[in-house]
Amino acid sequence: MENVYKFLRIGSFIFKVLAWASVVVGVISAIIIFVGGGTPGAPKTTGFIGLLLGLVYFFISYTASCVISVLLEIKNKVEKTS
Repeated sequence: MENVYKFLRIGSFIFKVLAWASVVVGVISAIIIFVGGGTPGAPKTTGFIGLLLGLVYFFISYTASCVISVLLEIKNKVEKTS
């Protein structure tokens, strides 16, 4: 049963890594589009959309990581009191 909780800890860490990676990719893609000036196929508003999506994915992934961590902490507190 402990392997399930170990997997959840690893999953929480992976979600945090993915959260930060999405911010980095979103910022880099926005900078590339802004510096490149945009094209008719990829106007500058695409840079804002990429940045916004990177932030949204960050929020979702980091929140998932925090929820897993909180649930694991609750499980540990319940086990200590039992």
